[in-house]
Amino acid sequence: MRYTLKIKNSTKQERIVYELLKELRIPFRHRWKIDRFEVDFLIGKHVIEINGHEQDGKRNHILASLGYVPIHFHNDEIKQNRELIKIQLKDIYDTYKLSIRSI
Repeated sequence: MRYTLKIKNSTKQERIVYELLKELRIPFRHRWKIDRFEVDFLIGKHVIEINGHEQDGKRNHILASLGYVPIHFHNDEIKQNRELIKIQLKDIYDTYKLSIRSI
């Protein structure tokens, strides 16, 4: 399994999430293009966005209409509670694995 972090313009919080995903051995894509959007991380059909601001409802709606599940983590949330983020990332991956088994 190969991981690559696109360092250019990545935030400290992105680097933290990247390290957590690596530690958990969750396969993911970083800075992935979906339609006209670039998402922070992609785990199966789960879009992980890291935000320091309000989420874009229109963007979420478009991603959802394309079959993706938008999930947002706030910068402060990542900074203050890495263990909780780690648990949530594992839950997201477990949900993804269950969804592909049912196909």
